[in-house]
Amino acid sequence: MSIVSKAAMAAMLALGTVAAVVATPADAQRKKKGQEEAGPPALKVSEPFRVAATAAQTALQAKDLATAETQLAAAEALVTNDDERYFAAQLRLPLEAQKNNNPGIKKALDVLIPSPRTAATDLPRLNFVRGTIARNEKDNAGALQYLTRARELGYDNADLPLLIAQTQIDTGNVTGGVAEIQREIDRRKAAGQKAPNEWYAFAISKLYQAKQPAETAKWLRMQLTEYPTAKNWRTSLIVFRDGATLDNQAKLDLFRLMRSTKALADQNDYLEYADMAYRAGLPFETKAVIDEGRASGKMPASAGARLYTDAQTAIKNEGSLAALEKGARSAGNGTAAAQLGDAYLGSGNNAKAIEFYRLGLEKGGVKAEEVNTRLGNALANAGQRPEAKTAFDLVKTQPRAEMATFWKLWIDQGMTAPAA
Repeated sequence: MSIVSKAAMAAMLALGTVAAVVATPADAQRKKKGQEEAGPPALKVSEPFRVAATAAQTALQAKDLATAETQLAAAEALVTNDDERYFAAQLRLPLEAQKNNNPGIKKALDVLIPSPRTAATDLPRLNFVRGTIARNEKDNAGALQYLTRARELGYDNADLPLLIAQTQIDTGNVTGGVAEIQREIDRRKAAGQKAPNEWYAFAISKLYQAKQPAETAKWLRMQLTEYPTAKNWRTSLIVFRDGATLDNQAKLDLFRLMRSTKALADQNDYLEYADMAYRAGLPFETKAVIDEGRASGKMPASAGARLYTDAQTAIKNEGSLAALEKGARSAGNGTAAAQLGDAYLGSGNNAKAIEFYRLGLEKGGVKAEEVNTRLGNALANAGQRPEAKTAFDLVKTQPRAEMATFWKLWIDQGMTAPAA
């Protein structure tokens, strides 16, 4: 997340945006005659101060910083009241900004922000700059004070919501910081705007580091709803995997979801998936995954050669899956039917997979949530999306329940190939 740059700060505090006009002798003459224009009372300054301050202002406008510094120091030495202190600070502010000197900017702001002379229209910007300086100084309490005040005054800056959020997180209040981001996302949605992808990524990283898995998963889904890219799908599923305790069967199902969402990134992903399927007795799936990885260009033709040959041999030895159907139908429980469903799913025969998963659930004696996860997968692949969501709704135990939620999100997105 970005912090306001020195160049941007200097632009915010340019002389023309905050400098006041010191009363001239002509102004004083008009005042005596009652001709002054309506407005705030004139600054009460001594003539020696006015001369030095005017010289400093002239030098600033000419970008003669050395002369401006000399004249302003002279004026500051003559300060005797709040008006002189206010005007000296107004000149000190742009001078220090052009010098990129945060301590000097801070000192001037600490005079200007509480001053009744400061224009209300300048206060949002000045509070924002003061808050960013406090953040740079790791003064989190001060940063929250000024940044929050800038927001209350209506300051419009793209960095402000995340600056407040990060400051809260830096104090250890991850929940409060993430709530700030959520509030701004909601505000933008109400205005028909879309929050940046980076905001979601920032919240996710902080929640993950804080070991808040439920909130992390919630934000992963929020990000995928707004930005369903292959990269975000991969990140989401990897974060889910790393934060959950998955057995090999659950890991295999997660690989299937990654395959569907185009989240398999390289040959390591494809080979790990293919090997896991082979070890689970699913050579059809092993072969299909390697074929897909090679066709995508994400793995060379030579990669996984031994595994590919082993899968081909196993497929040949296994023979027709149809020959196993009779035994699965006559078995006393649903184990054989569910295993045949796995084989059909791996071979791409979704209709048969659906049939035997349902038979396995009907006969019983199977891990129902595992079978329902795979039934939902097969139904989704077959285009039976409402039925797939019904199957996933029956998966209620973590971590499979969260995996099922990701599947349902994928279905709701139309199961279309995500953008790069």
